[in-house]
Amino acid sequence: MINKNFISTLAMTLVATASFAQQSVEYRINGTCPASVKTVYVMDIDGSRPEVIDSAKVEAGKFAINGKSEKDALLGLTTTKKDYRVFFNDGKPITADLTNNVLKGSELNTKLNAYDREVDALSVGLEPLYQQVAKMYSDEGLSQQERKNKLKELQPKIEAIDTKLNARKLEIIKANMDNLIPVAYLGDVIFGLEYNEMKDLLDDSRVYAKHPALNEVKRYYAIMAKKAAFIGKKFVDIVENDVNGTPHKLSEYCGKGNYVLIDFWASWCGPCRGEMPNVKANYEKYHSKGFEIVGLSFDSKLEAWKKAIEDMQLGWINLSDLKGWQTIAGQTYGITSIPASFLVDPEGTIVALDLRGDKLGAKLKEIYGF
Repeated sequence: MINKNFISTLAMTLVATASFAQQSVEYRINGTCPASVKTVYVMDIDGSRPEVIDSAKVEAGKFAINGKSEKDALLGLTTTKKDYRVFFNDGKPITADLTNNVLKGSELNTKLNAYDREVDALSVGLEPLYQQVAKMYSDEGLSQQERKNKLKELQPKIEAIDTKLNARKLEIIKANMDNLIPVAYLGDVIFGLEYNEMKDLLDDSRVYAKHPALNEVKRYYAIMAKKAAFIGKKFVDIVENDVNGTPHKLSEYCGKGNYVLIDFWASWCGPCRGEMPNVKANYEKYHSKGFEIVGLSFDSKLEAWKKAIEDMQLGWINLSDLKGWQTIAGQTYGITSIPASFLVDPEGTIVALDLRGDKLGAKLKEIYGF
C-alpha cells in the first residue's frame, strides 16, 4: 500500500505512548548460541525501523547481556540483526537458546516465544518461494511472458501460506486481548482486516492499544476510520475529466440503479497495478449484470495515466483532474492511501470500502448470486 503521510509521526507517537510511562527497567539475558556466532544483538523494534541498542561478545557459544530500556518495550534478540526472537522488557530475567530459538523468562515472554516458534514453523515454506521469485526477476534470459507465467505459478503458493499464517496470528491476538502479546502480531494482520474488526481490536480499553510499537498500526487505523465514516452515506458528487479532457460527474454513473465500484488508483502505484487483474476479472464477470467501475486517478501526468489505462486495458470510465495527491477525489473522500475503493449501491449509498483481493469477488458473489 502506498501512503501519503498526512499525520505527523511525532504527534502520533505522543498519543500512542501516553499510557506507557517512560520508565526504564533492566533486562538481563543469559544464553547460548552456535559456536560460530561472534556477537549477539538486542534490537529495539518498537519503531518502524528496528535498531541495535545493545550487543555482547560470544565466548565458547555463551553470552550475557545486561542493559536498560523502556518498560514493556518490544525488543528482539538476534545474531544477524534481521531475524530476531521478540520479548517484552518487563524486567524479568531471560534465558535464551538461540540455536533452537527458545526464550524463557516471565510467563508473558515464555508464552510469546512459544507463539513465535509456532509462527516460524507455519512460514517455513515461504523463504524458498521468495527465493524463486527473486531468481525469476534476476534471470535476464527469461522473457516477460515467462516471468508472468512463473509468477502465476508461485503466487497462489505464497498466498496459501500467508493466509494460514495471518489466520493463526489473528487467533493468537484474539486469545490474548488481556495482555501485550497482540502488539507483536497486529502489524502483520491489520491490512487484511475489516474496519469493524480493526476497531474492536484497537479499542482504547485494550491493555496493549497504546503501546509504542503500534504507532504505524494506529496511523493506518486513523486513515481507515476517516474512510469508514462514509459507509451508509450517499456518495458525494464531483467533476473530473476523462482522458480526452471531457468533464464527467460521478453522478452520471452512481445512483443509477447499478452497483458501482469507485476505484482510487494511480499509474505510478505498484500495489494499484498489482490489484488491477483482480478488478478486471470481476468487471468482466459481472458487468453484464450491471456492475460498473469508475476509476479516479491520483496521477499528475496525462500521458502516464493514459498509457497505464491502455497497457492494462481498463475498459471502464477513468477520470482525473491530474492534481496528484491534491486531487478533488482524494480531498472529498478522505483518501490518503491507495489503492482504495468504495462500493456504491444502486441507490447511491456507499456500502463497503477497500474490497481488494478475494473480498471484492466475495461481495459481488453475495450481490449477484454467482
